Amino acid sequence: MRALSSRELEITNTQYGALQSSVSAVNTVLPILGGLFIDAFGTNSGSLIATSLIMVGNLIISLSTHMQSFSTMVVGRILYGLGSGSITVVQETILGSWFKGKGLAITIAIQITTSRIASFLSMGTAIPIANRFGFYGAAFWANFVVCALSFGINLVYIGSMRRIHRNTPQHLLDRLRTKHKFNPRLVLFLFGVYWMIIVESFTLGGGWNSFLHINSELIKLRFGVNDAVAAWSASVSQIMPIFLVPFLGWFFDLYGLRTDMLVFSTSAFTFSMLLLGFSKVNPLVGLVVFSISLALGPLAEITAISLILPSSSLGTGLGIYKSAMNTGSTIVDIVVGVLQDRGSRLLEESAHSYDYVMAFFVAWGALSTIAAGMIFLIDRFKWHSLLRSNASDRKEAYHMAKSKINRPMLYATASNWRDYVAPWNFVPLIVLGCMLVISWILFAMKLA
Repeated sequence: MRALSSRELEITNTQYGALQSSVSAVNTVLPILGGLFIDAFGTNSGSLIATSLIMVGNLIISLSTHMQSFSTMVVGRILYGLGSGSITVVQETILGSWFKGKGLAITIAIQITTSRIASFLSMGTAIPIANRFGFYGAAFWANFVVCALSFGINLVYIGSMRRIHRNTPQHLLDRLRTKHKFNPRLVLFLFGVYWMIIVESFTLGGGWNSFLHINSELIKLRFGVNDAVAAWSASVSQIMPIFLVPFLGWFFDLYGLRTDMLVFSTSAFTFSMLLLGFSKVNPLVGLVVFSISLALGPLAEITAISLILPSSSLGTGLGIYKSAMNTGSTIVDIVVGVLQDRGSRLLEESAHSYDYVMAFFVAWGALSTIAAGMIFLIDRFKWHSLLRSNASDRKEAYHMAKSKINRPMLYATASNWRDYVAPWNFVPLIVLGCMLVISWILFAMKLA
């Protein structure tokens, strides 16, 4: 849909990059706020607000296709982005709170698989739907119908949870509220390995999301196929998560090796960019390798965060994770658009239009591989291989790391908590804040 939407709206690659990054831009901040909100007020209110924004945003996007209005579509994308980032945090916080250790990976895997199936069907059917109705906006209306259905299902979920709460003894509810009581000062005492996972989210996650925005046009231009074939070929990038992630959920629960799989994921991403950008190998091979990376990485990252963070700060921790991913995606989306407009357009639309972009992706993948290697080493030497341990060893590793896991809560709730704050505690927050500002500056410059 990239080429078709750009043609219908008469916009440049840079503007299309800004349009795509409008979703990730608003989600550079919102997941953090959403995570704080979820930790403080619960998941029901958060899910209702999120699904409402998603539905309304998609309605505006659909209407903008009739108006031929780029600015209206951006407004819709922003509203959609406000909801889409938060709903993921809600889902993962629910699962991370209900399942700790055993069973966690498989439940997260089911959630990711469902999401990938929807993405696969959406990517593969967008062009056929547009061709069937003779109007590119038809694909956006189909998306709106799905979002409205999701809103209805969420209402059913909220009603079910309220009935469960009414039937739960008050003393159990009070104990749960105490267990999940959140203290915002916890953010100052989060672990170094957690912040390295955030770096990985920024690099690898940003690369994943941005490539998924341009892979269809890349296939079309570099390998000389039509829009429909390119769309279905590009949808292959979503296939492996559908089949691999449920198995990986079982694998992580039983055998661990999260850090190993994260290193393999970053390597697979880099290799796939080399195949797709600088070889004559059938593009399906490169897309399958990319999809393997997409299957391994998110599950390893999310379950690792859920293992090392206490339930009381899980929503905030996952919110920061999503924020970093969307910050990276916003920056990379715009960089990719600029590289196309300033570099590839000198060569016209040809098989070489994406040379500069793919070289950038290879370098970006190498950077993410370095970050994954550092996570592996920190877990090995500082965390008793908790993230790498299998089911039988995990209890012992968790017991050995328990005092470290509980330390942030002890520091944050202490009356003299300021005594435990060192200057380096602020460094990750300052760096993340700077990246947020840079992403918004770039977004505003390219949107103007």
